[in-house]
Amino acid sequence: MDTGIIYLSSDNEEDCGKNDDIKALDCTAADNKDEEIIEEFEEIDSLNEDYLKEDISKLPIDIDNSPPQKKAKLSAFNILMSSNNDTNAYNEATAMSSKSIPKNQRKTPFYKILEGMPIAVDAFMSGKIPGVEAYVLSHAHSDHYQSLSKNWDAGPIYCSIITASLVHHICGVPKEYLRPLSNDTAHVLPSTNGVTVTLIDANHCPGSSIFVFEGKQSVHAGDSNFKSPWIGSDRIFRYLHCGDFRASPQHVNHPAIKGKKFDAVYLDTTYLNPNYSFPPQRQVIDACRDLVLANLRGEMQVNESMLDMLKSGFNRVVSSAKNEEEEEKEEKKIPQDVLIVVGTYSIGKERIVKAVAKAINSKIFADKRRQALLRNEKDEELNNLLTEDPYDSQVHIQGLGGVTINTLPDYLSKFKKKYNRVIGLKPTGWTYKNASSSSSELDINIEYLLKRDLNRSFTYRNLFSTRGSNDTVACYGIPYSEHSSFTELTCFALSIDHVRMIATVNVGKQASRERMKKWFGVWHQERRKRLEKGLKQVPARAEDYW
Repeated sequence: MDTGIIYLSSDNEEDCGKNDDIKALDCTAADNKDEEIIEEFEEIDSLNEDYLKEDISKLPIDIDNSPPQKKAKLSAFNILMSSNNDTNAYNEATAMSSKSIPKNQRKTPFYKILEGMPIAVDAFMSGKIPGVEAYVLSHAHSDHYQSLSKNWDAGPIYCSIITASLVHHICGVPKEYLRPLSNDTAHVLPSTNGVTVTLIDANHCPGSSIFVFEGKQSVHAGDSNFKSPWIGSDRIFRYLHCGDFRASPQHVNHPAIKGKKFDAVYLDTTYLNPNYSFPPQRQVIDACRDLVLANLRGEMQVNESMLDMLKSGFNRVVSSAKNEEEEEKEEKKIPQDVLIVVGTYSIGKERIVKAVAKAINSKIFADKRRQALLRNEKDEELNNLLTEDPYDSQVHIQGLGGVTINTLPDYLSKFKKKYNRVIGLKPTGWTYKNASSSSSELDINIEYLLKRDLNRSFTYRNLFSTRGSNDTVACYGIPYSEHSSFTELTCFALSIDHVRMIATVNVGKQASRERMKKWFGVWHQERRKRLEKGLKQVPARAEDYW
């Protein structure tokens, strides 16, 4: 009988990398962190100090989360987010991973190991972890694969097929330790007492995954002193680990998530702050495409909010639907002497690059190192657009640090034989803050926040060049991220059935943890209200965004 579950052989040596002719790079240098590692969100400690004046420490959750030998009902919120155990666990994790401790002596924090299971996620700094039988990698960004190298021998690494190919290429991880898994299918992990894992596209970077784990608690793995009382029981636990992800309706509607109850959600809390409610990714991609077209055609940029005031009801969306005759005319208007430079991570931001290139019918240039990475993403459409000739392409890829108003003139000068102007696009969510952000009481009203953010639209008229831009060199900060915005995190939390939220980012400072804890409580309270009204999910504006 076909159960839909794949059983993995513990000695599986499935090939994960096709490009053996490309030299694998030693990954130990990743300890210094690549360009994709943006500094920790330290300003969160000073933002909106008065968000949450309401006492939410006593919010009840009617769930029996006590171990079998205990009969009294406990508050799951208090167990995780308000109890001394939770505070102590994070304090312990902070101490164990302190930068003052040599990297090879740091211990693995509790939130990188699934409670009661011999499974670690994105935890390679310490090598072999006590009790861990399965190492899971969410994606190929160096803050997650840090310390992986050709010398890895601590145990099998489970990840997506694309991620396996990338870390083999980047780090030289031996194929014998890589276990590439297909998406959307439950796989039984060997030596874990029958725990299954389902990989789901994380909507982050190519190959990124979020994970649904299901199984019994069988072991206390890792270095934490906080042990689950459920170890050895017959109860089945379900965990959702989000790695790094950009939450979307497609996640909450996935068969492995919709209608399921999760004992714990390990949440990517990179932007768990209302200041960072940046626009939907699809709208930003379209805005970048239209911005480039408008610049190349010499159209004037207009402040969209002024248009709203002057022309109420004006349709602000620039339509991409044109008949063939109009498209031919538009293509003739595009000058060929303008260079478009898009800032990206080593892995990530490819969607903007492809959208711009297709809009102006251009190839995409990247240096040999970056092209080798891109080809390991197994994206046929992208591969067909790549070129090694910088003069054969109006769209060039550079690192984010190379796309500034100060660096673009030097880059343009390298190709002055053909290009007379340059437009730089620097996509990152860190530069975006809500203009209306405040510490008013409205900021703790989820209904208001959703109404505000889900009724906004974003077009190229909302993008403005940075100071110092001129007719020859222009640079634009793009509010594009491959992490979830605060609004998306809120919609996600209100749309899934869960007992506990465990923050995995910005947890190094107690003030940051306390602020996130309060938001978890507000989400819980709001979800209860919505369930009483029969609202199990936040309605989506489109299939791929709220």
